[in-house]
Amino acid sequence: MKVLAAFVAVLLSAVLNGCGVVRTQGAGPSPSALLPCPEAAELPTPSPCVTMPSWEQKHADNKSYRQRATLSPEVAAEAEPVAKALRGKFADLRERELRGEAHIAKAVRAVAPQGTNVIIRAGGAGSAVVFAIELRGGCVSGFYNERESKVEVGGYIKDGGCLTAPGH
Repeated sequence: MKVLAAFVAVLLSAVLNGCGVVRTQGAGPSPSALLPCPEAAELPTPSPCVTMPSWEQKHADNKSYRQRATLSPEVAAEAEPVAKALRGKFADLRERELRGEAHIAKAVRAVAPQGTNVIIRAGGAGSAVVFAIELRGGCVSGFYNERESKVEVGGYIKDGGCLTAPGH
């Protein structure tokens, strides 16, 4: 029992006191596994160090939730006629100078296949109405505002669904 108690005491001491961590006193931090390696190739590399991705890579990774999955040919074949019909509805709205969420929502719902989920969000950039029609395996999505509209066919985004979460 005393051996077990001594073992636990040594183990706790090692964990709480930083077993294996070298501490030095000086003006600056010493290289450790917690410091990133220098980004400039001409700088000496402390050992050990952690390689960090570039800022551009970190930014791209942070925005990767918006990337769309590859669309199968079957889903694309189902979605393209819906997108084409919606572009026609939007051209008609623009010609008749009809604006607003109610008109856009009516146009989107008119072309959405029976039983599909339709998402309408008002108040996007430039007072745009953002929409998505969720098909089985893909999306018809885009926006409409007083100056322009965009209708795209694509797969689900990495976050799931057809649109990013509001404020994301």
